[in-house]
Amino acid sequence: MGMGDVKLVAVLGIILGWPKIVVGMFASFFSGALVALILLILGKRRFGQTVPFGPFLVLGTGVALLWGNQLWSAYLRLIF
Repeated sequence: MGMGDVKLVAVLGIILGWPKIVVGMFASFFSGALVALILLILGKRRFGQTVPFGPFLVLGTGVALLWGNQLWSAYLRLIF
């Protein structure tokens, strides 16, 4: 994560609010990790090479905007 990603997360946090930012960040990290793992397996990237994180932040924001409340409620039901 570079400083551009940090600035983007700050803006997305203002847009999403609590608790949707948590859902958005989780979705971003999960989707980024999944794509990076697939790229490693396919040999398109080697361990240590970077993958841009901004598109995954935008994807996570979309997930949070569309299904944030439902995913947050499901998470709370799991832990309580």
